[in-house]
Amino acid sequence: MNRNLFAAVVIFAVLAAACSDPIVPAAPTPVAPTITDTFTGTLLQGGSNSHPFTVQQVGGIRVSITNIDPSAAVSLGIGTPSTASGVCLASSSLTTVASDGAQLSGTATITGNFCVAVSDVGNLVEPVSYSVTVIHS
Repeated sequence: MNRNLFAAVVIFAVLAAACSDPIVPAAPTPVAPTITDTFTGTLLQGGSNSHPFTVQQVGGIRVSITNIDPSAAVSLGIGTPSTASGVCLASSSLTTVASDGAQLSGTATITGNFCVAVSDVGNLVEPVSYSVTVIHS
């Protein structure tokens, strides 16, 4: 009897171990942003421009519009490019003016294709030229 009970316990233990939840892999540790991309362009009245970039490692992202000439407030956004239209689908945006500091910042939790968008918020009376700096991993 003891032998049958022992065999049953061993079989149950093997089956229970085979059915247990898999161990979830540890999340990657975000790295400091070290890659700098600079984009320039001309923004037309009512227009929107998109600039793609690729994040190679999970880590920080900082976006700043460093120059707008002539000075104006514009929308600055970050998101992912649409595969159908090539338009930047911004997941975060704000209305801002040129500044040395980062206007948008966060952490890219995945690698892949991202984009920044610069758009008229309805106040441009003439085309403006701009520079955007993106620092990422």
